[in-house]
Amino acid sequence: MSDLLAETHDNVLTLTLNRPERLNAMSPAMRESLLEVLTEQSTEPSVRAVLIRANGRGFCTGADVEPAQILARRANIGEQVENGINRIIGLLCSLPLPVIAAVNGPAAGAGVSLALASDLMLVNRDAEFHLAFARIGAVMDGGSSWFLSRAIGPRRTAALALSGGSFSAEEALEWGLACKMTDNETLWSEAARMAEKLAAGPTLAQGLIKKEIAMAATLELGGALSLEAECQQIAFNSDDFAEAIRARQDKRTPHFSGH
Repeated sequence: MSDLLAETHDNVLTLTLNRPERLNAMSPAMRESLLEVLTEQSTEPSVRAVLIRANGRGFCTGADVEPAQILARRANIGEQVENGINRIIGLLCSLPLPVIAAVNGPAAGAGVSLALASDLMLVNRDAEFHLAFARIGAVMDGGSSWFLSRAIGPRRTAALALSGGSFSAEEALEWGLACKMTDNETLWSEAARMAEKLAAGPTLAQGLIKKEIAMAATLELGGALSLEAECQQIAFNSDDFAEAIRARQDKRTPHFSGH
């Protein structure tokens, strides 16, 4: 059975981590499948949103390697990180499409990074996030230091990461990391409904909004204003904008094409 299931339905590419017996720890096969699918299928015209979820009672507990393998990988671990989880996170963040993560249980290491790289995160009540790097003398990777420092501040990030700490679904919601918390049994349906709604939206404008948000932390106000003007020029001249105006005049729901 594949470590990653990929299916497109109603313009949503759903990626299901599928190693429930290992709490969906990321195997080399899962990593390579994620890279392949995100590189090839996410650019298909039929794909207008991406949903990441997981089978079983865990989301993803990081890289799945035995102690002997960890020691054997030390000499070139930086290169492996660059060619593995870093590429996955880069692909997710650069997609000009909404990315939704449905976190259904424990997430650690690469699992935390996958969740944080999404544009919108839903959690169930069993979700929990573990920053256990320091417990084994390792450091944050997969963009987790960047995502968390921007989202919850450097001091709270340090308090968690330096001690190898964890935070709960409730804290993820309170801190603004998650946009919604659901009951355990409704997480998938809620996430699918959100993904389908976004996929039916003006995805060209959504991609531009993602760009504005990503650049906001590095730009001065003047630069942000200029970027917004450039993006608005593109948005106003899109087919979706024209369709929205026609639909408003006709008092009907717009049908967006993503162009």
